[in-house]
Amino acid sequence: MKSKLQNIKTYDAIAEDFDITRYKPWPTTIEFAGRFEKGALVLDLGCGNGRDMRLFSSAGVRIVGLDISAKQLKVVRQRAGSAPMLVRGDVASLPFREGIADGAVLAATLHHLPAPGERLKALAEAHRCLAKNGLCLVGVWAREQTKFGENFQYAKENLGNEWEPGDMLLDWKLPDGRVFKRYYHMFSEEEL
Repeated sequence: MKSKLQNIKTYDAIAEDFDITRYKPWPTTIEFAGRFEKGALVLDLGCGNGRDMRLFSSAGVRIVGLDISAKQLKVVRQRAGSAPMLVRGDVASLPFREGIADGAVLAATLHHLPAPGERLKALAEAHRCLAKNGLCLVGVWAREQTKFGENFQYAKENLGNEWEPGDMLLDWKLPDGRVFKRYYHMFSEEEL
């Protein structure tokens, strides 16, 4: 259950429904986008349905979206007014040159990676791709949120030996009644 392959299958299955509910960038992403001049290059690592890509693009920032889910990238292509720059790939092994980008966004990405080593590698890869003085925005869900208490217990019971503190499984219910478990690793401030 706690695997990258399972995450891909889940996000491929829910891509269209996900797009309906995830259309606004987070306030921190809006603020971050304002730090770049027109023509700057930013990598949206784990771009999902491209909601952040639209924000950067409308500000004249060149944006490249990368996601491991082919169906999420298909949604981006269908919604885009012009041909977006998209790459199917893994945030823990980026296919970009060293120092290529002025910025990188890892918004709601790291917490979907099922292994601590993958999370660290994704951060190292984003850093590798940044130019000198490049900026990176990292956004994850906080473990201190009390509303997820039952989800932690459910994950502990279902992930068994794979479970680590902070892991949880959250339901995504499609209109046809199918339910998909989404893996999250909730970060404590100290861990992040």
